[in-house]
Amino acid sequence: MSFGDIGKIIHRIDGQANDDPDIDLGNKSKETKALWLFENGKRPIDVAIELDIPYSEVTELEQEYWALLQLYELPLVYQELKYDFDSFELFKLFKKNKMLNKPQILKILRYVGHDLPSLESKIRKLTSDVRDLELRKKDLNNTIMLQRSQLFDLGQAIIRYQSAIDSKKQQLMRMP
Repeated sequence: MSFGDIGKIIHRIDGQANDDPDIDLGNKSKETKALWLFENGKRPIDVAIELDIPYSEVTELEQEYWALLQLYELPLVYQELKYDFDSFELFKLFKKNKMLNKPQILKILRYVGHDLPSLESKIRKLTSDVRDLELRKKDLNNTIMLQRSQLFDLGQAIIRYQSAIDSKKQQLMRMP
């Protein structure tokens, strides 16, 4: 075993392990260290413990990390769904079942933040309009059925009258 291997083991035990030998985080700020930890898959609680910083600072740094990754909507989603994971599960279900794709989900989130009351009002109005149209369609279908029945009855009457006319013509032809 070399001295380099022994040094790595000691650093790992001391919590100073660094998987990337090109990066020396020893003299970097807590903010830089936090970003590096997030980049390497650490959870917020791991970052808070390792850097000995409060929750509020960790969440700010996490949102900064998201912004650096150009995940601009993620802080909005996080704020919207912070304690409401049922909604998050709903979006995961939509995406999993391919009912909605990522751009559609982001569009919905933008609407939720800005136009939700007006969208709800429009949905209620459209639902009411659909019900009215369905009732009108049912009434028109009933009218069509009645008119078909009447048309059939008229057709039968025409056939009877035509038969009576043909019978009268034959009687007239037989007369001297």
